[in-house]
Amino acid sequence: MTGSFQLAMLLLVSAPAFAQTAPTVSPSGTSTITSTSTLVIVPTLVRSASGDLVYGLKPEDFRLTDNGIEQKITIEEVERQPLAVVVLMQTGGTAPRHFEDFHNAGTMLRYMMGSSAYRIALVTFDSQPQDMWEFTSNIADLNDAFTKPEAGDDGAAVVDAVDYAVNLLRQQPPQFRRIILLLSQPQDDGSKADTKGVIRRLGETNTTIYSVTFSPEKTWLRDQFTKERHGQPPYQLNPAGGPPIVGTFDLKAPLMAAVGAMREDTAAEVATLSGGEHVRFEDKASLEHQLGLIANHIPARYILSFRPTSKQPGFHAISVRVVDRADPLSVAARTSYWASGPAPPGSLKSSPPAQ
Repeated sequence: MTGSFQLAMLLLVSAPAFAQTAPTVSPSGTSTITSTSTLVIVPTLVRSASGDLVYGLKPEDFRLTDNGIEQKITIEEVERQPLAVVVLMQTGGTAPRHFEDFHNAGTMLRYMMGSSAYRIALVTFDSQPQDMWEFTSNIADLNDAFTKPEAGDDGAAVVDAVDYAVNLLRQQPPQFRRIILLLSQPQDDGSKADTKGVIRRLGETNTTIYSVTFSPEKTWLRDQFTKERHGQPPYQLNPAGGPPIVGTFDLKAPLMAAVGAMREDTAAEVATLSGGEHVRFEDKASLEHQLGLIANHIPARYILSFRPTSKQPGFHAISVRVVDRADPLSVAARTSYWASGPAPPGSLKSSPPAQ
């Protein structure tokens, strides 16, 4: 079950730009940030009943609530904002079967960037992040990675890879829009990072994730019902009555809903949490088609922003809708964010602030 709770990102000022001196990735959780603003960013895509993108809306056309309280919003101008992009490409597990599909990814990336200034890095991963191609403004520098990838081990540590990419992007200058393009299988296999901690770090950055996944494997589905699931017991019928399946998650709290959804379909949920988009592909042609759709949607998103009237730390629920329209409109936006604050005893800990 995919969770419906999404995280809006706090606008943060990053540490100095990241510089990678070796091609081998060592996942790092020591990056530090300092929050200098309580501005909350809410990417929002609006479609008509027929599915067409809706343009030209103004702040007064939206109603946004934070924990049920209406907020004063603005629409950020991002048309000319530069982009910092990390491409995460799975090379482990069953990914080698799709290496041929990735060959033209560089061409599609150029199309996705449009006329914006940009810098792109690429990280491959299997059971852990592996090789990194440093940030570049010349996509041709990444061609070998797309056309001659090396097969990894049997793992697919999607959560660890996303966590690593978030750390890379938080080092980029604050004027850059931060994007992760995830090319992977849907489900995580082998990550060691704490899922709740990753969700919190997503909620403390302004990163948007677009995940593009190849079809789930039958072997994976079989394993979910027969093998241990990263510390969770196998699914089984409940002999005592009540819910028919035990070993699942308590979805009462928003955070646990997100954790549960990430277990079910990691790639889709991280996109949802960040206010991005998730699509699937079957082959080279469908991958290029889906990347084309994402390219069209990136500039079509309204970037709503507001300064919360509540300073309470932790999860905040957001609701966004379009008002005073005779025609029904579909709104896809973040539905929650994580407000930073002093961590109470026993709670999740984040990196210490920069001095």
